[in-house]
Amino acid sequence: ASDVYKRQMKKRLNIFCVCMIAAFLLSVSGNVYLIIEMFVNGVEVGMKAAQGEITEIPQYKMVHVLPTDMMETTGTVTNLKDGRQLAVKPITALVECPYSHSSHGFEVLQGLIGFIVIIGFVYATVYFAKLMIHINRNIVFDWINVKHLRRVGWSLTGICVLSFISIWISNHQLAQCIELAGSKLNILIAFSDSTLILGFIALLASEVFAIGLRLKEENELTI
Repeated sequence: ASDVYKRQMKKRLNIFCVCMIAAFLLSVSGNVYLIIEMFVNGVEVGMKAAQGEITEIPQYKMVHVLPTDMMETTGTVTNLKDGRQLAVKPITALVECPYSHSSHGFEVLQGLIGFIVIIGFVYATVYFAKLMIHINRNIVFDWINVKHLRRVGWSLTGICVLSFISIWISNHQLAQCIELAGSKLNILIAFSDSTLILGFIALLASEVFAIGLRLKEENELTI
């Protein structure tokens, strides 16, 4: 009976490990996908410009906006099924930013932030996978897992902070040259991303593990 129970526990543990890895990858997939798409599109536009196919390269900035008037039309999109123009109120959007109001220093900084964010996602994913592997091998309350959790937590927290800085730069640049009808620029929506919450949950779990391990070590010394 004991062996059967252990096998069932092991099976449930494996299932939860797979689910946690899948949930973690899904939680960061949106940001990673967007960064990759923007990078690929930028390379394609650059190649076309080098060949003379494009004389002027539009520059887009990611912004977060909030509607100020639900009755006023913010923008429109084309319904390809019937060709009609439909009103749209974007919350997160890519908006064209005139070159005349763009700062080269800010562009370099945002490019650097994007690169660091990608590296951070890879770093966090690797150590999260290591944590799951250790747990699957019944290595749970161990200092190595505390280190892995802290690395994952600080990586995700740093990613959120850097993303916030990048969005603030975009909003600041756009605020100098455009004003959107029926909407206002807002950076607080950036905190609705689950990355920051996941980061603090990982840090909290690492401290819980650390406290448990210290108490265990103190009890062993007392005995």
